[in-house]
Amino acid sequence: MKQDLKGFFNPKSIAVVGASKDSRKIGHAALKNILISDYDCKLYPINPKESKILGLPCYKTLMDVPSSIDLVLVSVPAHLVPTVMKDCVQKKVKYAIIISSGFSEIGNHALEKEVADIISHSSIRVLGPNTMGFKNASDDLDASFVFGVPRKGNLSLISQSGALGIGMIYLANNEFVGVSKIIGVGNKLDIDDDDLIEFFSNDPDTKVIGLYIEAVKEGRPFMNAIKACDKPVLVVKAGRSGAGARAAASHTGSMAGSDTIYSAAIKQAGGIRCRDIVEMFDMARALAGQPPMKGNRVGIITNGGGLGIMLTDACEENGLTVPKLSAQTAEKIDEIIPDLVKPNNPVDLVADAGFFRYEASTKILLEDPTIDGIIIASVHGGYARPREFTGAILKMIREKRLHETHQKPILGTWVGGKEFEELVFDLKSAGVPIYPSSWRTARAMYSLYVEGQRLKREALQKENKAKGSKKMRI
Repeated sequence: MKQDLKGFFNPKSIAVVGASKDSRKIGHAALKNILISDYDCKLYPINPKESKILGLPCYKTLMDVPSSIDLVLVSVPAHLVPTVMKDCVQKKVKYAIIISSGFSEIGNHALEKEVADIISHSSIRVLGPNTMGFKNASDDLDASFVFGVPRKGNLSLISQSGALGIGMIYLANNEFVGVSKIIGVGNKLDIDDDDLIEFFSNDPDTKVIGLYIEAVKEGRPFMNAIKACDKPVLVVKAGRSGAGARAAASHTGSMAGSDTIYSAAIKQAGGIRCRDIVEMFDMARALAGQPPMKGNRVGIITNGGGLGIMLTDACEENGLTVPKLSAQTAEKIDEIIPDLVKPNNPVDLVADAGFFRYEASTKILLEDPTIDGIIIASVHGGYARPREFTGAILKMIREKRLHETHQKPILGTWVGGKEFEELVFDLKSAGVPIYPSSWRTARAMYSLYVEGQRLKREALQKENKAKGSKKMRI
């Protein structure tokens, strides 16, 4: 029986096979990353030619280590991997990460099958081959060979591409999106996307799950894992075009399959398909920091009519509606906007809008039962002061979090230059989702709507199940 993944991200002992004194080698980087992690575990370098590496006693083989080993990182030439995996099985190692490349991604299927056969009758779980490993930011363990430390947060990332996985770390940091765990699955010899979705679904440090995939080996378990997950699952599926599918095949040996089928399957399972990595982070930031929408009705507040129109179009194109204001709300809005405009949705605060208009109009829409989510937009047209726009958003979100009276998401969007960039930094660092385009804002709001619908379906299923159980008892 295979091990579950409970101890995979929290091993008590780690061995690095292929550890090296040479700083240019992957085995050196992997050992060093674990060593400098703020993580308490026993660490064993394995190299037959060395007695010490980075101050640690070195062992010739895994079999020479006197204690049991939870996790083994394998960084040796591909042809030596089967021998190492035989040692892992004999040593009764629980988990292994095969960093080494040179398997199915270059057409060497026979060697990959040899490794699969070695582990087939054991309980060991294997990540890779051809993987970067993982970074567990929640527990400060870096079990990878790549440089980069993600900010701590509640987004867990699964990437079939190692290089893209590394890029996600820096993009997440730049976008102020906190990461719980990031893992590269590589060729998916054993540990697959569905295994990780299932694990992250039960992980208390994970609130949102994001995936970059090129192909899925078994569609049904993948769909079932998303369907059973009680957290939002964001999926970037590469290989949409014929040329993209060919690129995926040459990259990880993956056959991309029908893009239409993937889209339908992801949607049917309850996941959200993203166009690219940037959109995945846009949505993750919104889902991690804002409540889901209870319906699809959006209220827009802006100091620029043109931006309000573009936001309206973007929302409507993404299945959201921008309804007319109710008579009661329109009356309240009319009291705070200049006489030259009429109350409408989008609410046009006019170019010189300051703190008061932004704050007051946001409060009014929060109290309107016909509005499910709010977009607050600002154009730096030379009249308004962006600092007041930023201050109003921060105040409204702070009050909403403190009092929890209005469970509606608030997203921001802006058009401007360097003066705005500093203020956007303030908002992002405070966990406020803000975007530089109408489309990105609408897509983020759409993800909150989809999540709201998923939660409604889940609640209805539980209710029907409870009713069914009650009838059976009667």
